[in-house]
Amino acid sequence: MRDQIRLTQFGWGIRQGIINVVHSSLSNSTYFLFDECMILYRRIDLGMVIVRRSRGGVIPTPITIIVAHRNPMAAQVLCCALRGQRKHFAVVGCVHTPEELLKQVSEHHPDIAVISSILQGDPDGGLKVVRELRVSGTTTRPIVLLEFSDAKQVFDAFSAGAKGVVCQTDPFEAMCKCVRCVHAGQIWADSTQLQGIFKTLAEREPARIVSAKGIPLLTKREEQIAHMVAEGLPNREISAKLGVTLYTVKNHLFRIYGKLGISNRVELVLYALSSGDGS
Repeated sequence: MRDQIRLTQFGWGIRQGIINVVHSSLSNSTYFLFDECMILYRRIDLGMVIVRRSRGGVIPTPITIIVAHRNPMAAQVLCCALRGQRKHFAVVGCVHTPEELLKQVSEHHPDIAVISSILQGDPDGGLKVVRELRVSGTTTRPIVLLEFSDAKQVFDAFSAGAKGVVCQTDPFEAMCKCVRCVHAGQIWADSTQLQGIFKTLAEREPARIVSAKGIPLLTKREEQIAHMVAEGLPNREISAKLGVTLYTVKNHLFRIYGKLGISNRVELVLYALSSGDGS
């Protein structure tokens, strides 16, 4: 079935023109043929881009985001700012309670969940829901929006399972960078936050690096090396303590990075913190 419809009817801010519309058999999906490009839109609450293809190949798909904030007005402001970056981000939900967040994540499977550390008046409400997301095994990667960027809050956020932290007082550009990095599989924290993490880690017993189901991801030797890295020890000192060659240590680190999908020592420390079993 084909018909013609004006882009302005959708209010997406795309330039005016006439396009051909092909109604797909896919649920809630429509193909738009415009300027010899094919764009597939699927409605997810507010109507978001799922796949975009052109003659030159696949055009990057916007990162889908859900925002959970204790303050409705602050939530709307953040959502509007993110929607302003429509080429990069697509906001699929804006909620205010842990229950709403878990329901929307289950329904829409967004790439990223930006979660206020305080929800429903509970100072730890955001961190509790981050733990629930972690246990559920969802692919949605949580970013915690902190009230204050103190060492304890940062440490607790990563311990709960956050993949990135941003402070309420940080510029919006920091939030955008955090979302992009976390979506790419990286861990996000600034240099000051990292210093606090290293200091706190030095005072605590190391946790085992496990999957969402509690299954160890590393061998005992790999965990031993990962914990030494977390303590700030260089490779040469690790090799001396373990009585192995420097090459062996580097080889273990290479395998650890591959297993965890990371690329450097800082990411290893943050990964260990956000994926530990807390024991």
